[in-house]
Amino acid sequence: MSSLNPIVTVVTAVYNGENYIEETILSVLSAARNIEFEYIVVNDGSTDSTLRILEKFKGQIKIIDKANSGESESVTIAFGEALGEYLIVVSADDPLPSEKLFEKSFDEFSSDLNLVAIYPDWNMIGPQGEVLKTIRVPDYSDELLIGRCITLPGPGVIFRKSAALKIGGRRKKWTFVGDYDFWLRLSRIGELRHRPEVLAQWRYHPGSTSVNKRGPKMASERIAVVEEFLSEFSIDPKIARMALGSAYFMAARLVFFNSQVPGKRYLIQSFQKRKGWVEEARLHIVLYILLIPISSSFYKLFSKFLPTQRTLK
Repeated sequence: MSSLNPIVTVVTAVYNGENYIEETILSVLSAARNIEFEYIVVNDGSTDSTLRILEKFKGQIKIIDKANSGESESVTIAFGEALGEYLIVVSADDPLPSEKLFEKSFDEFSSDLNLVAIYPDWNMIGPQGEVLKTIRVPDYSDELLIGRCITLPGPGVIFRKSAALKIGGRRKKWTFVGDYDFWLRLSRIGELRHRPEVLAQWRYHPGSTSVNKRGPKMASERIAVVEEFLSEFSIDPKIARMALGSAYFMAARLVFFNSQVPGKRYLIQSFQKRKGWVEEARLHIVLYILLIPISSSFYKLFSKFLPTQRTLK
């Protein structure tokens, strides 16, 4: 139940989320009904009917209404207001599927003080909540999170508030890589543990920031967040080379979505930084980037004959 002495604080930042925010709020209230919790929803300057929807839940949620400043700052403000010992960030369009997410997690934290976060497997869902794909996330390793730039913690992560505040929460400076930056820094102060159960959801739809704004800024941030992290922390040299190679390669791939991304330059730099073959590189992707614009013309010509695939990377 919603409590003045919650064990966990659920945080949602929302901007113009009228299509999904009510569904998400109802899902959180249902999933957390058997534990002591509070739910903070930050309205980040919405101009649609979001605030009116939030006001329907007064008494059940805490509403922070503020001018628009971005998701990272909104979430960090909520961290500072949170009363719970543990935190979970639920995106405005990603409803929780059940109460199982909260089962057993707090016992694990209590028995291991070095544990700072627990992340589950999750489903990718479509606009109507249909399951598109199940994501089975690997167990934690520095090679995967840092070296291969894979954001292991996704939706449904529960983490210690004290750890989040210790690293300053999510930093406003990033538009696209705030989550990855947060988990990189959190991994330096404690264990990130995988819970191999499907306990959360992420909604794929055209309005998602990660879907509709893949371009030069996203590409440059993917590189900058890794370079900054490596400059601040002492990382095994082999993993550091892997990280730089992966970051530049992932930036190069965005040329597929936006021709203004300097894909060829980033691709060449990825192999230079790695000092060898980049672990994330696939030959057909490398050839596609190197052969642009010829390859992109051929793709457009023949794409209508190719089977539709749903992927997430």
